[in-house]
Amino acid sequence: MSGVPDPLSSRDLAAFAAAIEAGSVQGASEALDLTQSATTKRIQALERRLGVTLLARGRHGVRPTEEGMALYPEARRGLDALGQAEQAVAGARAARPLRIAASHTIGEVLLPTWLTAFRAELPGVHPQVDVVNSMGAIAAVREDRADVGFVEGLEPLDGLDTKVVARDRIVLVVAAGHRWERRRFVNPKELMRGRWISRESGSGMRAVAAAALAEVGVELQPDLSLASLEGVKRSLAAGGFALISELALEPDLAAGRLVALPLKGLIIERPLTAIRRTAGRPHEQSKRFWRWLPTGS
Repeated sequence: MSGVPDPLSSRDLAAFAAAIEAGSVQGASEALDLTQSATTKRIQALERRLGVTLLARGRHGVRPTEEGMALYPEARRGLDALGQAEQAVAGARAARPLRIAASHTIGEVLLPTWLTAFRAELPGVHPQVDVVNSMGAIAAVREDRADVGFVEGLEPLDGLDTKVVARDRIVLVVAAGHRWERRRFVNPKELMRGRWISRESGSGMRAVAAAALAEVGVELQPDLSLASLEGVKRSLAAGGFALISELALEPDLAAGRLVALPLKGLIIERPLTAIRRTAGRPHEQSKRFWRWLPTGS
């Protein structure tokens, strides 16, 4: 049974071809950014593999032997083909969209403005955005389904590059007309007697709010869980309260649909974080986007 062909080493062929083209091993070393010793070892490895002498060494450099003359054009064609193959892959990577997985607050409130500004500088970028919860964004980055992710929760980010891009405050919110509407503040323990309209399990907003309340002895169970910010805000019209990102409330507060209330003795703040894989070769567009992203104070 015939085995898989074992082709000649492209590194050894490149050293051999460069020596012929430069007329010396030293010139080949400079062209390949190698030491002269490393270049010599590669050429010698190729000669051992073929069982022939490919270069005649002299005081004024090297010249190909008869066998070297026969090999050179084939080596050059092979190296050129490998270069074209690399360019094809690079072209495919360049054409791939910038894949982003963003948690809801960032994906719905901040990211559209950021991408508009980024694309004004790089019009050829074509972002593809999935808005998910924080756990979903982390999974997408770890599984290489997203180049850059944005999270806002408490999940561990070990093994990932991280960059805080903004800071956010989570506030208590009720609909206009709620019995708490005109209160100067609400004691956190009063929340246990109300109806919590919450984001779904896996939401960074929900996790941060629940953890902060637990520190002051308040344990809450959602009366209703919804997978979108808009769903939570609309559900408040029927009563209940929510703990929502201050960033996502501006139009509702301005229109008078919702009212934000201070929690007595408790401020819930969190960082909003960009993430990417540490391993692998980053997509060029994702590298530029990462450098472009703001840094949260």
